[in-house]
Amino acid sequence: MRVSCLSEIEDERFVEAPICIVGAGVAGLLLACRLAQRGKRVLLLESGGTAFDAAIHALSTPEDRTGRYTRALTGHYRGLGGSSTRWGGRMIPLSAHETEDRPHLDLAAWPIPHRDLAVYSREIEAVMGLSPGSFEHDLLDSLDPARAFPRGGDDFACRWAKWPAFQRCNLAVALKESLAACPGVELWLESTVCGFDLDLERGRIAGIEARSLNGRRLRVRADQVILAAGTIETTRLLLWVDALSKGRAFARTQVLGRYFQDHLNVDVGTIRRDDATQTNRLFAYHFVGATRRSLHLELSAAAQRADGVGSAFAYVAMDLGGSPLGLAKKVARGLQRGELDLTRAEAWDFARNLGLVGRSLIWRYGRRQLFVPPEVGFHLELCVEQMPQWDNRITLSREPDSLGLPKACLDWRPTAADDRTFRASVQRLTSYWTRSGFDRICPVAWSATARNPAASFADGAVDYAHPSGTARMGRDPHESIVGPDLRCHHIPNVSIVGAATFPSAGSANPTMTIMQMALYAGDRLH
Repeated sequence: MRVSCLSEIEDERFVEAPICIVGAGVAGLLLACRLAQRGKRVLLLESGGTAFDAAIHALSTPEDRTGRYTRALTGHYRGLGGSSTRWGGRMIPLSAHETEDRPHLDLAAWPIPHRDLAVYSREIEAVMGLSPGSFEHDLLDSLDPARAFPRGGDDFACRWAKWPAFQRCNLAVALKESLAACPGVELWLESTVCGFDLDLERGRIAGIEARSLNGRRLRVRADQVILAAGTIETTRLLLWVDALSKGRAFARTQVLGRYFQDHLNVDVGTIRRDDATQTNRLFAYHFVGATRRSLHLELSAAAQRADGVGSAFAYVAMDLGGSPLGLAKKVARGLQRGELDLTRAEAWDFARNLGLVGRSLIWRYGRRQLFVPPEVGFHLELCVEQMPQWDNRITLSREPDSLGLPKACLDWRPTAADDRTFRASVQRLTSYWTRSGFDRICPVAWSATARNPAASFADGAVDYAHPSGTARMGRDPHESIVGPDLRCHHIPNVSIVGAATFPSAGSANPTMTIMQMALYAGDRLH
């Protein structure tokens, strides 16, 4: 892979390539690697550089009309590796039923069958250094030989997310050797796309203009353009194309930018750790092979149908503030970003608690679990699928960013439908806690909202940095932006890879599905 930095050239440069990918994050890097392995020549444009740059990051600042969307700047990052330089690493695929027809919600099936994405799971696990193995409830017999978790039932299913090592979370690191072996990939850093040349007669993008913050310009000609810049930025670029064409580009559809959705998260209670050993066994990370696994307690398809609600999952979060585990996590995150910023006091604290290492080794290799000290609190969190809503949308702001491109304008809020999913899930979760006997072993101090049936969860719910839906896929060009091949109905030489195309979100973290989609697209682009 050849790497250039636009800010370091003099004046202007012109490049041509058969394929241009916008965005060198999770989707863009994996897709570029796949296409190059197929013998394709690929130009890859990335707004950021190899390290975090606050001025470049500020290009993502939106106009937020409702003041409700909180994660636009803390959930999306520009730079080589994109948001994978900062994310936690939780990987789990969507359940098959989440991509099928859901008549109780009036949601149609995804146009890409679940099996066509699932075939890429093992390949993705290899890229991320994850051990093979199931994500599903069949792991219970090996992870829970004491049978503390119920088997069967129609409320929740125990699924098990996989977590790569922190440093390998960064796709630029995970794919470093593969990309180095791809001479057909040309990467331009600090190259923010902010203009398009349109061939209105043929309905195509004829050229792209990228700029650096210091005024350098890169002009690109490509036969195929793939937008893989994250949901909000990809949608902003599509809306800009539409504006430049005076509304001709997407004249046949009204859904561009609509159905802006995210996952919604609330803390529903604190798990009492009166028996620290037992709660550790129940809820701490497991290790299967070399891979860390965590409980993903997913609301069952049967419960969703019976209650008329969307998907949801419960999980246990650790309160690491002031704990040696928190410092260990900070060190690991620093390695993920390629930096280490411990203060002298933190380093001394870390050294003073080396006794924790011995206990951790006993749990890690004797019980194949993470040891969580008794003083670390456990919080029960609930994350729900937000229902697609027409009024939740992204448009172009009248205010430009520092490169002159209109900012994204976000009009987003939770709705009554989302509140119903929260309420039904909490009712089911309360019953599950009793049915399992957890109410005796580790009772939950439920939040005030959970205890009050008249209270609204949606009022206090926060977005989970998983935006999706604004360039949805479907078979009808009037009701969708891309087809099952991820090619834009309305601009035939443009494809979109990422969560923007999700017609519904499901409950799983989207990264694994995005990676599946990147490989799927890479195998089909001609």
